[in-house]
Amino acid sequence: MKKLLLIIFLSTPLFAEVKMTPLNEYLENSNQADPKTLLYVLSRCSAINFNLADITDDAKELQDRGLLDGQKYSQLAETLRQTIRKEDSSADNKRNNDNTINLFFNEYVKIMNVNYAKTGIYFTDWMRDDLSTCSALYEQSVNE
Repeated sequence: MKKLLLIIFLSTPLFAEVKMTPLNEYLENSNQADPKTLLYVLSRCSAINFNLADITDDAKELQDRGLLDGQKYSQLAETLRQTIRKEDSSADNKRNNDNTINLFFNEYVKIMNVNYAKTGIYFTDWMRDDLSTCSALYEQSVNE
C-alpha cells in the first residue's frame, strides 16, 4: 500500500496541467501603471516571440519576425528593468532580464509540448491571444 501511495504521489506532477495566465487576463487583474507589470508583459512578449521563431524554422519570414520581435521586447524589458533597478549594474540587469525571459520561454515550451501532443498544434488559443496582446502593446507604444 505504501508503494502505491508513493507512486501516485510522485506521478501526480506528471499529469498536472501546465498553466500560465493569459496576458490579457493578467493585464485586467494588474495595476497597469506599475512599471513591474509592464516589465512582466515585455518579458513574456519576448519569450513567446522567441518560441514562435523556434518552432517556425521551416518558415523563414515567420522565424525572422519572431526573432526580431523577441529581441525588440527583450531590449525594451532590459531598459525598463534598468530604470526600476537603478542600483543594479547594467550587466546584472541584462543577466536578470535574460534569465526571466528564459524562464518564460521554458514555461511556454512545456505548454506547447502538451498542446502539440493533444492537438497537433503547438500554440494554444490563449497563446495566440498573447501574441495579439503583445502586438497591440507595441503598436500603442509606437503611436504615442
